[in-house]
Amino acid sequence: MSLRWAAAFALAAWTCAAAAGAAEIRGRVSHPTRPGAAGGIEVLALGIGAQEQRIERSTRAGSDGSFAFRDLPAPAAYLLRAIYDEFAFPGPSVLFRPGEPETRTDVEIRVFERSGDGGGLRIANAQWVVEYDAGLFHVRQTARVANPGQRVVVVADDQPALLRIALAPGHGDPRTLLGRLPTGVTLAEGHAEVRGPVFPGEQGFHLELSYDLQPEAGAALNTELSFPDPVEDFSLFVEDFGIEIDAGALHPSRPVRQNDVFYQQFLGFDLAPGERFRLRVAPLEDGAGTSRMALALAASLGVGALAFFVGRPVIRSAEEKARPAEPEPGVRGQLDAALMDLEHDYETGKLSADDRERLREDLRRDALRALTRERGSSPEPCSCGQPIRPDDRFCPKCGRAL
Repeated sequence: MSLRWAAAFALAAWTCAAAAGAAEIRGRVSHPTRPGAAGGIEVLALGIGAQEQRIERSTRAGSDGSFAFRDLPAPAAYLLRAIYDEFAFPGPSVLFRPGEPETRTDVEIRVFERSGDGGGLRIANAQWVVEYDAGLFHVRQTARVANPGQRVVVVADDQPALLRIALAPGHGDPRTLLGRLPTGVTLAEGHAEVRGPVFPGEQGFHLELSYDLQPEAGAALNTELSFPDPVEDFSLFVEDFGIEIDAGALHPSRPVRQNDVFYQQFLGFDLAPGERFRLRVAPLEDGAGTSRMALALAASLGVGALAFFVGRPVIRSAEEKARPAEPEPGVRGQLDAALMDLEHDYETGKLSADDRERLREDLRRDALRALTRERGSSPEPCSCGQPIRPDDRFCPKCGRAL
């Protein structure tokens, strides 16, 4: 966690000017295997004040590992660190808001011995996010390394890396959130090599890199996903701008939507060392399939058809058909989103034609019930003549699904 993040968090919480006060942080440094090792080590409090001023305080832990920071400026946000064996071990963040108690006494910072044995490390989670803009594909890679042991794992720069994370062939210059690679990470021959420190716990080490890839002619991307070391869970998200994707043996999953943008999703589990997957992302060719715009139009037409069935009897002669009444905005909006998801699943091969029609019929029935409840009216009777209540999902007489 960076000081910049803490400052943003603190400033977001301070919606009005606050008078300066004094705060206190008390806590303890602990060592899981050497109880007396924490005595006398340096503890840091790094903070950002209400006026964005930088705050730095330092103290020494007592023989029992206890420490205290008194007369700290408040309101402010603080990050705590303990320096042990040349490592800065992270502690919790502490935020003092205006009008809240200005004492914190439950802080604990754990420190550990070091080890060069990375046999227990594992890449618990890795993720690729691929987006397209201005003729380039933008890739963001993240990886989380878990350390189940009770030691900080680190090796020297001239030693083999603990773990390797492969970048896409032909990648551009990697970028990071802070503008520089994390300590213990180097780039070599298309890999990010991790040498530590990897701290104990499921969040032992986190890496995030971004870079650009140049597509082929016609905005097609041909690249490779490779895993030199095993990965427990892998996720690939590709922004859907009317494309077809070949992700090898990765498993297609349900699309996700974030900030009104659709992403096609693919998953991999327990990937073995050396495993590789091709990745091809290409715009849909004219006539080769339904474009995203056509799908949106088809979904809109589908909404109109569903609105027609909701607002009029299902069976009528052609000359009796009139312009249907529109559903309420809430129903229409939800139905529109559901139809978009349904068409997306059908286009990407996750649904058969039969399943697609069945689910569309389910949506029609759900829309009918929702609209009936909103209007406070009674739905049409079942085909057997039995009156139907708004919440009925099956006919109480013949048992037909509604």
